[in-house]
Amino acid sequence: MRSPLVLAALLALGCAHAPPQQGGYVARKAMAAELVRRGDWSQAFPLVQSLHAEDPADADVVALRGIVYREQGLLKEAQADLEEAVRKLPRSAAAHAALGLLYDRVGRTGESIAEHRKAVELVPGNAGYLNNLGFSLFAHGRARDAVPVLQEALRADPTQPRIRNNLGFALARTGDFAGAAEQFQMGGTPAEAKNNLGFAYERQGNLAQAYQLYREAVRADPALERARANLDHAARKLGKPAVAEPDSRS
Repeated sequence: MRSPLVLAALLALGCAHAPPQQGGYVARKAMAAELVRRGDWSQAFPLVQSLHAEDPADADVVALRGIVYREQGLLKEAQADLEEAVRKLPRSAAAHAALGLLYDRVGRTGESIAEHRKAVELVPGNAGYLNNLGFSLFAHGRARDAVPVLQEALRADPTQPRIRNNLGFALARTGDFAGAAEQFQMGGTPAEAKNNLGFAYERQGNLAQAYQLYREAVRADPALERARANLDHAARKLGKPAVAEPDSRS
């Protein structure tokens, strides 16, 4: 897949329900939450299904199952669960954020941004929720609105590469390629930075500049598959060689 490295945040749900204690339910629920946090969907899926069968009224489990469904591509089922979780846990920023990510996935733009804003409102200054909101704004064509939100996320946690990369893409979309390059350099390896900057130029219609950057990325790290795939694509479009070495025809 030709794509930059971008990401979104997940999940720390709070208990709004007193679950049954038999069979180590609380411990199993904590394990399910940890599996979801780690993105171990194959292990999380049967566990959340069994927890839900044991106590369908537990909104935390409904939310966890909705996230697992979303990441497994079961989007209708995910939407039903996450909307139920938000109804039952209206003060849960994590539930709103999870629903926002689902709405992003299915193209419900206004609703996704509203859910991300609600998460930020409930937990001000949370870098993950700010990042989700900023990326959602960017993804839906509102890069200028995304930039200050992502800058706030970065102030909250300047150590997160995903925030720097998202900010880089938003800055590039506004035409600030120097600012974008700076964020990419701090958000990844030199090869990843070149690849992401190339992708940003390509998205703005400058395929020739993207091609040069992809070549530099592959030269810096020949094992970076994303950069090599991007270089192959740009080379085919431009009729140029898909090689990282200097070439007299370039």
